Amino acid sequence: MIMLWPGPVQAAEVLWQIDLRDDGSIYESLTMDQSPGFDTREWKQLEGGEKFKLERKLDNWQAYQALSQSLPIKAEIKNYIVFKKTSLFWEKDKSAGFLQAVTDSGQGQLRIRIPGAIGESSADEVKDMTATWELKSLAAMEDGQKLLAASVLDGLMLGVILFGTGFLIIIIWFMRRMKRVNNLIQERYSLENIGQEEDLDENDDW
Repeated sequence: MIMLWPGPVQAAEVLWQIDLRDDGSIYESLTMDQSPGFDTREWKQLEGGEKFKLERKLDNWQAYQALSQSLPIKAEIKNYIVFKKTSLFWEKDKSAGFLQAVTDSGQGQLRIRIPGAIGESSADEVKDMTATWELKSLAAMEDGQKLLAASVLDGLMLGVILFGTGFLIIIIWFMRRMKRVNNLIQERYSLENIGQEEDLDENDDW
C-alpha cells in the first residue's frame, strides 16, 4: 500500500481538525505520529494510543484568535436573524512560526467542519459539511485568501421565531372564533329579535 499509494499514507502523519459548533464554540484537535516541536501549554494532551494527540475547546473565534498558537485564520461572522454567514480568511503573517513547526513535523491535512452549507471554498476537497486542505498548500497560501464561506442556521433564533409565529396564529384563530361566537349571541339575543319572538308568541295565543 505504501508503494502504490504513498500520498495518502504521508498525508495521514498530521491531522489538524477544527469543529465549529452550533453555539459558536470551537473544538480543535491535532493528531501527530510524533511529539511536536513546540510548546503545548495551550493544549490538553490525550493519554494513550500510538499517536500524539492534542485538543482544546474555546468559546468563540475571538478567544481562538487571541491564542499565541493557532492557525492564522480570521473569522468574519454576519448575523441575518435566523442564520449566520461565516467567512474564514487566511492571515499569512500571523502565527507563521507555529504553523511551520507543525508542518515540519510531517505532511498532513487541515479539516474544518462547520454546521452549515459551505458555498465558497478554496479547499482541496469539500464533502458534506467538511472542507479539507493539505498543510503544505496552506503554508504557501496568499494573505487574505478566503478559506470558505458558509451559511449556518441559528437554531435558537429559528425556534423562537417559529414559536412566536405559531403562538400568533393561535391567538388570531382564537380571536376570530370569539368574534364569531359574539356575533351569534348578538343575533340570537338582541332586543330586536326578542321583540319579534314576543310578537310571535302573542300571535300564537290568539
